Amino acid sequence: MTESQLNQKTKQSSFRAVELAELIDGSLKADPGLKINGFGGVFSADSKEMTYAESDKFLKIALARETGLILLTEELYQEGISAIIVDNPKLAYARLTSYFFDDRYYQPGIAESAILGRSFSAGKEVSIHHRVIIGENVTLGDRVRIAPGVIIADNCQIGDDVLLHPGVKIMAETVIGDRVEIQAGAVIGADGYGFVSDGEKHFKVPQLGQVIIEDDVEIGALTAIDRAANEETVIGQGTKIDNLVQVGHNVKVGRNNLIVAQTGIGGSTRLGDYVTLAGQAGIEDHLEISERATVTAKAKVSKDIKEAGFYSGIPAQEHREYLKEAANIRRIGKLKKEIADLKGELEKIKNYLREED
Repeated sequence: MTESQLNQKTKQSSFRAVELAELIDGSLKADPGLKINGFGGVFSADSKEMTYAESDKFLKIALARETGLILLTEELYQEGISAIIVDNPKLAYARLTSYFFDDRYYQPGIAESAILGRSFSAGKEVSIHHRVIIGENVTLGDRVRIAPGVIIADNCQIGDDVLLHPGVKIMAETVIGDRVEIQAGAVIGADGYGFVSDGEKHFKVPQLGQVIIEDDVEIGALTAIDRAANEETVIGQGTKIDNLVQVGHNVKVGRNNLIVAQTGIGGSTRLGDYVTLAGQAGIEDHLEISERATVTAKAKVSKDIKEAGFYSGIPAQEHREYLKEAANIRRIGKLKKEIADLKGELEKIKNYLREED
């Protein structure tokens, strides 16, 4: 079973050190029976928890706190440390934390103050907290956790092991897969921005489609993903979206994308698999972005990206070309001075020739 296939039912609250080492194929340098009840950063983990260290500085902090188990590299290991040796401690830590039971908002039952619409149905161990509003014909899977203040509109389907943080708004017709986490204040399925003008007034184009969020997606706080004008806006499996991101109507996001804060994606754009959009990237509408393309911070994409690679600048271009152009721009001041100096020398020569005549 992969990490993405885990659900709340299969996760555990504690592990023996040998079990943790086996899960990541690490080399155990600790008592195999050592019981680990959780995890934390080097500044907070205690004797019953695990952490990771990527430098001598953080290893010393973890040791001073007598942390139960430390993930580190062979180079950092010292005799007597309770550790699992791995190539990439941070990656190993992230993988292992996914095996621990997640108790955030896990309180099976339905709060008295929750409002449930007609034809509502839910699976096993659902946690619905105070002041939740759920519309008509909504279906929840097993172990769904809905924090206070969430609103789910009519005709929505939500899969297993979904976590909705406080204040999330799920608008009508939205479909959410399994193991999806949506952070506080995000709005999924609001009307897309579609208007047509007659020269004097702007008329709204009805937004009649839906949003589909596939399995293992995470969506950051205050992000907005618009419903399609027609058909579907889709966020592909395994994609991770940061805070304050805008995804326009009819956008198709591929699998395992990384979309960073304050990025905006114009309507009907299609992103391939494994695309990365860095902070404040801007993508115009009706574009195609190749799989495994990376758009760097603050870049503006105004035409299709047809090949994998790094793209930067306004408008975005292949990163090496952007660097050359940026270097040339930085030379403009020096070139202006050189031209001014040459003009001065030419004037001196002209004056000399006049005097000779």
